Amino acid sequence: MDTTDPKILDTGDFPAVPRALSPTVEVNSSARTDVGKIRQNNEDHYLVARLRRGIEIESTNLDSLRIPILPEEIGHLLAVADGMGGMASGEDASFLAISAGLELLRDAAKWHLDVSGPSEIEELVATCRSYIQQINQRVYTQASLDASKEGMGTTLSVAYSVGLRLFVIHVGDSRVYLSHGGALQQITRDHTVAQDLATTGRITQSEVKSHRLRNVLTNYIGSPDKGIEAEIHRLELHSGDRLLLCSDGLSDQVEDAEIARILSSEPEPKAACDRLIDAALASGGRDNITVIVADYRVASP
Repeated sequence: MDTTDPKILDTGDFPAVPRALSPTVEVNSSARTDVGKIRQNNEDHYLVARLRRGIEIESTNLDSLRIPILPEEIGHLLAVADGMGGMASGEDASFLAISAGLELLRDAAKWHLDVSGPSEIEELVATCRSYIQQINQRVYTQASLDASKEGMGTTLSVAYSVGLRLFVIHVGDSRVYLSHGGALQQITRDHTVAQDLATTGRITQSEVKSHRLRNVLTNYIGSPDKGIEAEIHRLELHSGDRLLLCSDGLSDQVEDAEIARILSSEPEPKAACDRLIDAALASGGRDNITVIVADYRVASP
């Protein structure tokens, strides 16, 4: 794999780990969405899913001591999509992006439940890029066929984990955060005009949140540009880490410091989701708000 590719952001190393020695990871998650105080309909959609493959022996006369270890393989999939285009168009776009992804996954010959080596990682990254292209084309085609949906599109932020290995696939300005040791890190970058201005030094980072172009997307699902590229991150999680996926209805209304405080003070994902939604509503609730909180812990042997 060409690690110099700027579209692949390595934030963790992946040493070879014998599969039999891989830790059993428990993932406890919760999600919530709210239309907010201003919008008439909710253009956000989310997904929390578990991919599972295993063999359960119901009966055999094989020597139990000689039966090979048959570990269950589990992957966890989290996704947030925030539609744009107004009225039903945005709602349709975010729904279509996630449902199209599920269809691709359903029909796939391989679910990538083994990411133990470089070749498996490279194959998964290539699959993610292909899926984003196909999802983008699906949304763009749907908009092209219906004049009332012209210009519809959506963000799409996905977190996929196998064990403690995490892959983040991102287009748009919904966000994925990692809370590690009480510190909050924004994994994804906002694909907006304002953020690009800050990246190139034309405005300061502190000016982004109030800039008039802060919500104008430069990269989104439904784009006519066939060269759309997903931002892909690879991370190694640790026991006790917490992930947050959210639409900009949260990140535009609640400062990162307050998000970090809530995540640190609420041990249960459901309570954390409720507190985050409440904080966004208390700050005005000017947009739809969607949050997913997922905790990762290595199970005791």
